[in-house]
Amino acid sequence: MKVNEWRVQALQGEAKSSKIGRLHPIILSIASVALFFTSALPSSGRKPEEYDLNSRSNTPRFIALAAGSNHVCAIRSGGKVLCWGDNTMGQLGHGERSDTPSQTPVEVVEVSHATTVAIGEYHSCVTLNNGIVLCWGNNRYYQLGDTIPDTDRPVRVREIASAAKITSGAYFNCALLLDGNVVCWGFNKSGQLGNKSETQMAHPVKVPGISHSIDLSAGAAHACALINGGEVRCWGSNLYGQLGDGTQQSSAESVTVAELPKVKMVSAGKSHTCAVLVSGRVACWGHNQTGQLGNGTKTDSSKPVIVEGIDHVLAVSAGNFHTCALLEGGQVTCWGSNRYGELGTGPSGGSLRPLKIEGIPRVIAIAASGYTSVILQDGTIKSWGVAP
Repeated sequence: MKVNEWRVQALQGEAKSSKIGRLHPIILSIASVALFFTSALPSSGRKPEEYDLNSRSNTPRFIALAAGSNHVCAIRSGGKVLCWGDNTMGQLGHGERSDTPSQTPVEVVEVSHATTVAIGEYHSCVTLNNGIVLCWGNNRYYQLGDTIPDTDRPVRVREIASAAKITSGAYFNCALLLDGNVVCWGFNKSGQLGNKSETQMAHPVKVPGISHSIDLSAGAAHACALINGGEVRCWGSNLYGQLGDGTQQSSAESVTVAELPKVKMVSAGKSHTCAVLVSGRVACWGHNQTGQLGNGTKTDSSKPVIVEGIDHVLAVSAGNFHTCALLEGGQVTCWGSNRYGELGTGPSGGSLRPLKIEGIPRVIAIAASGYTSVILQDGTIKSWGVAP
């Protein structure tokens, strides 16, 4: 299989120390709603393809990766951000728009010292080490935190000065603040802003009932926060039980995930949610049409079920219709849909239980969407999964 390689000019300067450390340096939970791919994403074949975005490196050059439905952004170790893929709405953030996807990574303008990155359907956001949030791209539902038109350059989200992490749904965002509170803005038809209303907001609003949070993840139209002590609370769309409260009733205010052991990280996918338990196992809930809950069935579950056959898990990433976990030792295992090769197991069907990915070196970060991307220990980005 042909290997596609892209290389960019190495950025000068050493990595600056961050005033605001990321809560989970290896956790990247990315959700998106479409399965459309551009030529900038994996384009042929079923097994993992390698995209080397480093011109020279003896140590990992990337610290974070966000894989959306049609574009990708990654943070370099110096805090600069590179994006590639679809750019029709300016979501690559380099000051231009184009109907032709960019196969070459471009540097987002006016961004440095980025600490976390998130991607929505047609927009992108980052947090910086001084606590502010910048977003760019489509703004149809005010997901940029303002009422301005779409923009191909980063703009600051108003009223946020102490963000530790950013997460994006399809057309909304939520930010975890240093004090443990959560704020959200943008589209709100399913109550995904968690502020007890269904009115879209052009500025951040606090999610009532959420405090002392230590992790945060958004799905297509829902979001979940991990509370210090191991409890998870979710809000928004609940059509498939992705809020985990034992019902399929959407909620514009946060609800507690039922019957869930203590958790150490959470990841919201398109319509399902997964969590790494303190025990090292994984629990998932919500949509299960393709086996993305990993419990050996295709039955939706409005309460958490244990993923079969894996433990010693460091991180989990819930995608559109599949899920991947990063194990101790840097191995990756995936389950659910393999329609587009997103499990990385070759031209096989999907799996109701985890399958270990063979042939890739030690992984330090994972990001599942309609495909799968990982950062290897040496800084190389690998992606697998193909367009419909």
